[in-house]
Amino acid sequence: MELLRVAIVEDETPHAELLRQHIESWQKQRGMENAGLEVMIRHFCHASAFFFAWEDESYDMIFLDIQMPGINGMETARKIRETDGEVKLVFTTGITDYMQEGYEVEAVRYLLKPINREKLWQCLDRLQQAPVPSPQLVFQTLEAVVKVSEQEIEYFEARGHYTICHLRAGRLLPGQDGVTEIKLRESFNALCERLSGRPFVRCHRSYLCGIARIHRVERTEILLESGGSVPLSRRMYETVVKAFIAYFRREG
Repeated sequence: MELLRVAIVEDETPHAELLRQHIESWQKQRGMENAGLEVMIRHFCHASAFFFAWEDESYDMIFLDIQMPGINGMETARKIRETDGEVKLVFTTGITDYMQEGYEVEAVRYLLKPINREKLWQCLDRLQQAPVPSPQLVFQTLEAVVKVSEQEIEYFEARGHYTICHLRAGRLLPGQDGVTEIKLRESFNALCERLSGRPFVRCHRSYLCGIARIHRVERTEILLESGGSVPLSRRMYETVVKAFIAYFRREG
């Protein structure tokens, strides 16, 4: 059964409970359980509690109250976007003064309090119909712990005691345009083992390539969609070709 993970970050419990009830009624009204969709909802009274849990959990949708004591909803959204560019953010508020800032953090929608059930259902319908985001991978860099979409990764490269993650389109996260690579603390062999079963294929003793980013496989190198290339060892050629064909047959 597919799991839809929803977080509500709201300091006023009555508003949070109303939101929870509306989401649960949407699930029943739309027959989500019969369609194989289970909704998990967690309520956090303040941003600090959310970020503490977020270290070990991930969410598909986050409803944020803008006017909260301490770290408000807008600051919370900015912090979320530092490491996650794909989670769907919805603001709940009694005012519309933050509308422009909402665009900056790519909020899906504003819902005015008290939350109207029909408007919330429309919002949930829209979010549920949106394309499924690419799975996120978590890495420890020299400065922080970050989440990166699988689809943004071109390849990994062993470089000394570190592993370099090379990114597609020169972008790691929103607000960090121009970043083309990040240095990971994880060793290359440990990374290859951890990503076993994911859409990556080892093509050389020092390279692990994202299969979705491959354009063409030649005898001694892999040509990438971006126009770049990575070396391909002769003994790994057959493995790479099989993985490449199997991936695109499955995706197609």
